[in-house]
Amino acid sequence: MTAVHPAVDIVTRTSAVVIQDRPLVPLSSWLTDVMGRCAAIGQAVQVLAPHDARLTLPLRLALDGKDTRWVVQEPDDGYYDGFSGLPLSWDGSAFVLDREAAPRGPSGTFLREPPADLGHHLAVSLQVVHPATQELELGGTVERLAETLAGERPASWGTAEPALSRWSPAAVTELCRRRTPRATYLVFMGPHGTDVPAFGGTVRVSRVTSGVKETISFAVALPPGASRPLDDLEGLAGVLARDGSLSTLVARWSPGRTDLTFPARWCGRPLPLALAVGPAGVAEIGSTRATDSGGHPIGDPDEPGMWYPFGDDDPEAWKHFGDLLRTLQGTVKRP
Repeated sequence: MTAVHPAVDIVTRTSAVVIQDRPLVPLSSWLTDVMGRCAAIGQAVQVLAPHDARLTLPLRLALDGKDTRWVVQEPDDGYYDGFSGLPLSWDGSAFVLDREAAPRGPSGTFLREPPADLGHHLAVSLQVVHPATQELELGGTVERLAETLAGERPASWGTAEPALSRWSPAAVTELCRRRTPRATYLVFMGPHGTDVPAFGGTVRVSRVTSGVKETISFAVALPPGASRPLDDLEGLAGVLARDGSLSTLVARWSPGRTDLTFPARWCGRPLPLALAVGPAGVAEIGSTRATDSGGHPIGDPDEPGMWYPFGDDDPEAWKHFGDLLRTLQGTVKRP
């Protein structure tokens, strides 16, 4: 199917390569179509861009899967992975890790000095489940996230970039109802040219046995020196736990550009910020084990969720995060 798609430049039995020779690469409608077709037949999608290109947030999120890859062309010869910086080579069917060059570490181009004016990105991966009723209106959780962490509701939404439709929970709900039982993947963005920090994300709406599930990836770009909004995050998680919709929430904190775009270079190490588990997950884990793992209750005291914050400067934060996930295995999936 992908061989005749106008957005695909190289197609093999195992992969479809899309070449994007532009300074800013978005999640266009053509690219979402390629990804959907490739997913249906088990074909990998690889986006090839120059070393000085940047990805938009929705494309950065879309390429964070096992069958996707951001391939970056060196200024001269060679390629590297846009997320890890490790060298890649073409094996005749796909760009793969260069086993000979990889032991020497990331590309020097990837390890260029990061920009001096970096701020921070707060990234939230959130799963909520709602009862499947006629009265259900989607989009409210996205609004809560945006208002809590960025101070404003989303301005626009769409099924690809640019997101041109004015933000409307009613319109989002109508589209998802029309597409059910198929899942719906949407992009949302904050207002541009205002004092509100850049924010946006994606949401996947799907039917599950327990109702309607929203899988939300949200990020906001905060200026240099901004504090980590742990109290705001815990308050939001508590509200979602109390209304029964919270499944899991994972928050991460990392250096990043204040325009919320992603260059193919090292900007700094991300750190886990917090993990929340909803009431159903706590019941499955067992309240004693959930509490003994270092968390404290949130939401309804009779049916609590659990909140697990991580230290600001813990050098072993990722190890502790991994240990916690193993303890809660089966209830919380690694983001």
